[in-house]
Amino acid sequence: MNLLSKMTLFAAVAALLAPAAFAALDRADKYFLEEAAKVGMKEREISEQALVNLNTPDVRNFAQQLLNEHARRNAELQALAAQKGVVLPPPGAKAARKGAENRRDIDDEYLAEIGMVHRETIELFEKAAKAEDPDIAAFALKALPHLREHLESGKQLKRTNQQAAP
Repeated sequence: MNLLSKMTLFAAVAALLAPAAFAALDRADKYFLEEAAKVGMKEREISEQALVNLNTPDVRNFAQQLLNEHARRNAELQALAAQKGVVLPPPGAKAARKGAENRRDIDDEYLAEIGMVHRETIELFEKAAKAEDPDIAAFALKALPHLREHLESGKQLKRTNQQAAP
């Protein structure tokens, strides 16, 4: 068998085996990867859009921290999805956000919205922590403490802001 024949045979075998490797991924695991990408983009979008209007330095720092940490997690998610053969949804068009009428309310509005999204994200990741695929379960377990910390930090900032309000 010449080199060209060997290469053709190798390519044919690889093409046949690749879909089988990707097909082994449970539908729930694929769903998690896709949904985690969506909520990750949503969390970043909320923080990006709010960042320029936030009043309190602590809340601005929190929003920037979320942007940085979620960018890192989203990159890890992208790599995991590629490894598993899952194509993640592209970033959607950025929706125009309704700003609060009262400038003091902007921080509270942001903290409430990002808190709601984090609660949904934690629920999604808790389910994924029990995934069939060990890589997906490990990814979710690694992210959960950070997500919970973000939720608690946001709650604490909201309490602090409400106490400081006149």
